[in-house]
Amino acid sequence: MRQGKPLLPALNADRIILVQTDSTSAKRGAALGVLACLSWSGLNPETLLQARAGLEKLAVGDRLTQAAVEEYWIYMTALKSKRDGEKKLAELKALGIDDGILLEEGGKWQYAISFSAFRTEDDAIVRLNQLKEKGVKTAKILKREALRDNLLIQNADESLVAALHKLQASFAESRLLPVDCKTP
Repeated sequence: MRQGKPLLPALNADRIILVQTDSTSAKRGAALGVLACLSWSGLNPETLLQARAGLEKLAVGDRLTQAAVEEYWIYMTALKSKRDGEKKLAELKALGIDDGILLEEGGKWQYAISFSAFRTEDDAIVRLNQLKEKGVKTAKILKREALRDNLLIQNADESLVAALHKLQASFAESRLLPVDCKTP
């Protein structure tokens, strides 16, 4: 101090924001009572449902999000019966196409034939042209949104972070990693 005045202006504690920069800072921040954001990935469709059920028990509520991505799906429209679908798959196999799958989940797409989905329209067009070259005339591309295979948990306090790590441990192939918290 110089003549009774501080050398630096006073800090405004209410305006200080802690920023996470790596995985250790997320753990350190949780220990200090700072809220963390985590990405849980490596879940297949079956384990994803189980993980979501576990998260419901933890009452994460609206802190849980699952991003959607655009994809381009190649399919043949639904046939009248399972028998018709199986017949069509046999015809495709005779043409050297063995990646078609008959959908049997019910609803609008029951007995449709699914080939695959692609992240880009260009990739889907390449595959569609390959199918056409082999004689498939009725395959189409549908642009749709699909849920990604990872979950984002925002604003997790220390106890929730610990509970999430405990839950994640029961899903061997999955990964729970700190991520930057995104503001809406």
